[in-house]
Amino acid sequence: MEQRLLGEIVAQRGVTGGALLDGDGFVLFTEPPHDDSVENLGKAIALLDPQFSTGRVTLNGENGTILVQELLGQKVLVLRCEVSSNLGRIRQVLDVVTAKFNALQP
Repeated sequence: MEQRLLGEIVAQRGVTGGALLDGDGFVLFTEPPHDDSVENLGKAIALLDPQFSTGRVTLNGENGTILVQELLGQKVLVLRCEVSSNLGRIRQVLDVVTAKFNALQP
């Protein structure tokens, strides 16, 4: 189910990849599957100190944007987006997908 939800958000226009991390920063799922660049991105995001990131963090770069969404169960969703992507629309879909991910937690 989590893989399907990750695929749902990555299917949005402007999103080029995504990863779901567990509470220890290990990559659970990536979309596209077996994409080393997304997996490495997820590992880099896991280094963020959770004391300073609550909810959602947006990292704007020269070659793209990274969205990091905190989920229940100490999981983290990481999205890689194109520079020209519609971040407002992606955030709206991310809100819906976040609620679905959180509903899966016991």
